[in-house]
Amino acid sequence: MKIVFAALLLSVLPLVSHADNLDIRTGAWEVTQSTAVAGMMIPEDTLASMPPAQRAKVEAAMRARAGKVNKTVMHTCVTKQDLDRNELLGKENANCKRTVITQNTRHLEIEETCTAPEPRTSRFKFDATSAEAYTGTIDVTQGGGGQVHVDMSGRWTASTCKKGDDD
Repeated sequence: MKIVFAALLLSVLPLVSHADNLDIRTGAWEVTQSTAVAGMMIPEDTLASMPPAQRAKVEAAMRARAGKVNKTVMHTCVTKQDLDRNELLGKENANCKRTVITQNTRHLEIEETCTAPEPRTSRFKFDATSAEAYTGTIDVTQGGGGQVHVDMSGRWTASTCKKGDDD
């Protein structure tokens, strides 16, 4: 009886542990991002090690950028492997750990915690509005207190990716 129960448990376990992937098409995507940065993005110890003139220049650039929204459009390639591994934003860095908070065919939410040399905590949210469109947000808090907020929208453009599409 124990063997039958163990076999049954092992056959059901993959169904329980494997959540549904985000239901979007693979291929070429156009992604529009609006990014806002606030606070110090460079750790204080890094700033302290800079020559005074360089530090002043970096701090002035950060102040000038603070609160402004930067809009970018990029082209990327989404593969089945990206969806299977929850790597829409690329592979996980060695000093980071990603945890899936929620995952189903329409919504994916991931938290990422990174240690030195660039400590930060990030939360990624993706909502598939259809198989050919998604919206999302990224919120990052840097170890030094800086914050980044990204609003994004993606639209599928082709089933095959062109050379130069980020994959």
